[in-house]
Amino acid sequence: MPFDSSRHVSGARIIRFEGRITFGGEIEACRKHLKQLLADGERQFVFDLARVEYIDSAGIGFLVSCLTTLSHDGASLRLASPPQRVQYVLGITKLYTVFQIFPTLDQALQNQA
Repeated sequence: MPFDSSRHVSGARIIRFEGRITFGGEIEACRKHLKQLLADGERQFVFDLARVEYIDSAGIGFLVSCLTTLSHDGASLRLASPPQRVQYVLGITKLYTVFQIFPTLDQALQNQA
């Protein structure tokens, strides 16, 4: 699960994921990166899922954990561009009721509070 992080002109921090979001060291590396961004004052996050091929239960747990951590610190998290397979998992777990999910990255960024 390679990821990268960049700041959008809106002030939101975009985290782009690629490949598989599954159990492993990359999840922990991303979690540490998010905690550092929070410590640095970041408060608006968009996870771009456009290049995610697969997500397992550990990946879902990671997303929920990120949402909880960010919300606890007064930050917002939006999911953008989930592919069909990821949409399916979010649907069967009913997490679409918990996350703010946008069909495109542009829409997630336009609606950033």
